[in-house]
Amino acid sequence: MTSSTLLFFSSKACPLCQRLSIDVGKVEAQGYVDGVPVKRNRLEVLQIDADNQTKWAPELLHYQVTKVPAFVLLDKQGRAVASTTGPKPYEQMQAVLSAFVSRALSK
Repeated sequence: MTSSTLLFFSSKACPLCQRLSIDVGKVEAQGYVDGVPVKRNRLEVLQIDADNQTKWAPELLHYQVTKVPAFVLLDKQGRAVASTTGPKPYEQMQAVLSAFVSRALSK
């Protein structure tokens, strides 16, 4: 069972989102962030296309995502335990991603 879920809300029209998508992809595909292994059974990562409001409107409203990029970290009960929205500088958003992954793995 997955302990935590990281939601990454992004848009194809957002250059910062596209840059962060590479980092999020590393967490998903290669199982690490900043050289730290991610145990797949401890963290699930979902990339959500905020442009597809027909499909994702409930999540966008529930987590109050009004700007992208945005990260929301959910615990195993699906409760939001941490969140951030952009736009912020790439380095700050990259640090948020690392912090959220570290927090999820420390549980």
